Amino acid sequence: MNGFIDKWLKINLRVIVLTILLLVGFDLALTRLIIPWYMNAETAKVQVSADVDRGPLIRRLPADDPNTLALWKQELARADGFTVVFLGDSIVHGGGVPDEDQTIPSYVAHHLQTLLPERELTVHCFSLPGCTPADTLNILRYIIDIRPDLVIYDVNIGWFGSKTVEEHPRLAELSKANDPRAAPTADSKEEPGLEQRLTNLVADHWALYRYRILLNYLWFGEPLREKLAPKMRKEEAADRLTSPEELYKPWYEKDFSVLKETKGKIGACDLDDSNQHWLSYLELIEALEEHQIKAAFFMVPRNRTLYEMYDLLDEKLLAEQQEKLALAARQSGIAVFDYTYAIEDRYFTDSVHLTAEGNQLLARNLAWNLVQSGLIRVGD
Repeated sequence: MNGFIDKWLKINLRVIVLTILLLVGFDLALTRLIIPWYMNAETAKVQVSADVDRGPLIRRLPADDPNTLALWKQELARADGFTVVFLGDSIVHGGGVPDEDQTIPSYVAHHLQTLLPERELTVHCFSLPGCTPADTLNILRYIIDIRPDLVIYDVNIGWFGSKTVEEHPRLAELSKANDPRAAPTADSKEEPGLEQRLTNLVADHWALYRYRILLNYLWFGEPLREKLAPKMRKEEAADRLTSPEELYKPWYEKDFSVLKETKGKIGACDLDDSNQHWLSYLELIEALEEHQIKAAFFMVPRNRTLYEMYDLLDEKLLAEQQEKLALAARQSGIAVFDYTYAIEDRYFTDSVHLTAEGNQLLARNLAWNLVQSGLIRVGD
């Protein structure tokens, strides 16, 4: 009996040791090979249609968890040369295209490299599907100590009518931890519980656990879908009624008849102190000005034909509301570019998301405007 127990313990001891060695080996490979390869992978320029090339790989944020954001922030901190950061929602994230080298940030990087071939420049995407102005503000506060050279933000007035202030509440904790003004007070010195302390300990020392959400996305998942709940919620939600295989088709190949039930106009909201989205937008502008970070905002493109088809567009109202948003930014020295009707309707997948061709057209305009306005100059 004792011999059997001794043999069983020896066998299991080997298994335990082997398991530990495998976990340690995978952790080392994850931190030194897999993650660096993923973050720094390049893609060849390949033709996807007659006039559109794929840009360089600009990694999309796959999740809003602290460890994934920390990894993206580390890459930004390590970047050389002139750093460009994109903030915003799924329009920048690439809600109308399947691949990371077909997004607006990717094509902007490509066109800037074409315009300024001698310039060392890196582009980073910190946008997330469903990013409200408050969510965007929280991301900016988290990375602002890195002091990127230029921040680009897509202004989507659709969010200003939403009842939900934060679609990504976890981001608020990130910005608090990084904001010196949010120092602990006598009322906020509560120690984290045992479970939280153990979680932090494991995350600090075990890379597989630390990057579990990112790995789940890489191996099994898909880019995050945008959750929208603005005042125009039925109109925006209809953009996502199609199945995944239909998602990236042009809008005119889809059925948007559900929009017949939608009431109201895009941009019909109060832009005043009673609107938390407006207040977050002003704080975003203030943070950029306070830290003397150059910025460019752009009004997101709109599918005029689709809006008019279902009587959802009052051009005068939309122009007035967007001008108020633009004026608030310009007063703090932020350049604002209006692309509301800059892209032909045939390059949309729904009311606001663009096809790969549409993304490249917008990126070409944006890159040229950035250089022409002096926000990006040779020799900076």
